[in-house]
Amino acid sequence: MNHSRSFNLVIGLILCVLGAVLVLLPENIYDLILDLALFVCFFNTLYQLWQYISKKDISDLLFGLLSLSFVVILSRWQSLPEWFIRVTFGVYLICSAIVTGIQLVLDLEDSFLSRLTGLLFLTVVYGWLGISLLFSPDVDTALLMQLFGIYFVIMGFRFFMDALPGGGRNYRWKRGRRIMLPPALSAILPDWFLKQINSSMKKGEPVILREQKTSAVPQLQVMVHVGPKGFQKIGHISFAYKGVVYSYGNYDSDSFRLNGTIGDGVFFNVAVEDYIPNMMQVENNTIFEYGILLDKEQEKAVEKELHALRDNAYRWYTRIERADGYDQFSRFEMDYPSRLHFRSGAKMYKFKSGKFRTYWALGDNCAAFTDVALGALGADVLNIRGIISPGTYLDFLQTEYLRPSSPVITRTIHTMTGQDPLPDSI
Repeated sequence: MNHSRSFNLVIGLILCVLGAVLVLLPENIYDLILDLALFVCFFNTLYQLWQYISKKDISDLLFGLLSLSFVVILSRWQSLPEWFIRVTFGVYLICSAIVTGIQLVLDLEDSFLSRLTGLLFLTVVYGWLGISLLFSPDVDTALLMQLFGIYFVIMGFRFFMDALPGGGRNYRWKRGRRIMLPPALSAILPDWFLKQINSSMKKGEPVILREQKTSAVPQLQVMVHVGPKGFQKIGHISFAYKGVVYSYGNYDSDSFRLNGTIGDGVFFNVAVEDYIPNMMQVENNTIFEYGILLDKEQEKAVEKELHALRDNAYRWYTRIERADGYDQFSRFEMDYPSRLHFRSGAKMYKFKSGKFRTYWALGDNCAAFTDVALGALGADVLNIRGIISPGTYLDFLQTEYLRPSSPVITRTIHTMTGQDPLPDSI
């Protein structure tokens, strides 16, 4: 734990210093970065050509010519890097405007009106800033460097906050303004965790599959799933309360829109002891589980939210249930809801109205659903609107577990690579 806090302090210090320099000396830093890039590319060109002469490997020649082309481009068109940064950031902001705009339309379709003003504001601001960066000649290099500097300082303070040990015995989460990792970094975090574990196991290094800070039994478990390919690498998140799993997703393929990123929101309930083995053995997932200890008041808060979910839901039957095809499982095996129901007994539900009636992969997704439980405890992951992935929560839970007095008291890795510690995790 001390090692992790030291790491956060060092990263926070580096980011703050770098950010301050970018804010105070933007043009100097841009010129320095450009000179360093030219220096590195020039010597890399010489190195790759020397490698080609020595080994006669055509790939060394190709990389050398590529590096040489960067030298020519950077020396003749020094404004190109600034243009690339400006356009990239502008495209990102326009994509963010599209994401919030789609959520706005979905909320209108579902008559969920409580956040329309905020979504409209973000859509307009993101779109205006994105278009300005793409087409306005007034955005110069110095301003871009200063904007990045401000962002680095903010991220530096975030790492400093993560290094704090917490607020003593009565430490509780409070809704605030948490600075999150960039969406692209959060998206790859579950896969990075999985690769680290697999790498350690292949080397024969010890991997602790279960850790706990106290002997108490947590009532709430949050589970981040990650698989070996495709969208499984980005991950999925669900939670279990007192032995019952709640998982939300786009499970009805008949309702898919926009290449499966939009559809009817569906959640299911299943016993955790049936769910986790199925996810490992059949779905080939590794699960990072964090156990959270609740007091009586927090239990009531979570149960109130779960009661509201159940009151706003109706039973939805999978294909295998509708066809009564339990003796013909092979017909339905490719349909995930049917497969899950057959193997674990999971029961599916759809929402009558409101926030989760429609699933949107970059908006009201599994991470937003998990906030139903954690938000009742004061967790602040979703307080700033953005693209929230399971990796965002994995980052939050890992940071909280490392705080000595945090309510996150257990960390368990369920994996087929090592011995599964399931009996101790409930």
